Amino acid sequence: MQVLFLALGASRKRAVVEESAAVAAAGGRAVVLVGQKQPWASETFAPGVRLMTIAELEARHLPHRLERAVLYQGPRRVAGAVGRGPLSAKTKKALKAYEKRIAGRVHRRVFAPLHRRVWPTATARMVLRRCFGPQGGPDLVIVADALSTRTAAELMDAWQAEGLGTPRLAYSVDSVVPPIVARTTPQPSAAR
Repeated sequence: MQVLFLALGASRKRAVVEESAAVAAAGGRAVVLVGQKQPWASETFAPGVRLMTIAELEARHLPHRLERAVLYQGPRRVAGAVGRGPLSAKTKKALKAYEKRIAGRVHRRVFAPLHRRVWPTATARMVLRRCFGPQGGPDLVIVADALSTRTAAELMDAWQAEGLGTPRLAYSVDSVVPPIVARTTPQPSAAR
């Protein structure tokens, strides 16, 4: 069983860690997709559980890479070359202001809507390609918190539009499958 855990809000960390460990222990493949890795830094995942961020997936999409190069990496390199010696402090301040006031706004107002309109299924395809590879998509998508519901809906719509089928949605692995850990332990025989 291949299970995708959407935990963008990081509000149910303990449940996600335990359920993903149970899936891995049962021989399944568990991928935990998060918004940021920092809130998960103190958590220890079981061997075989893969932790990824949406930013890591989108960073492999060529239009996203080009956008980052034009809006952020290019200006940072110019600031690094110009901002040596006595200009260092002013250059850092100017770069920070540029990224906040110009690059951030251009990303939100121009590129983010453009990505959604032109490549609406890009994130869904990246989830399939980078998280699960040639084995196909997930059999089950666990929506671990409220912030993940929109992403889950977008993924399901994109997979259906691409003709890839739609996995089952759930709030917990136990709500769909009887407890995996209980199935792996031998049941005592009844006394006669």
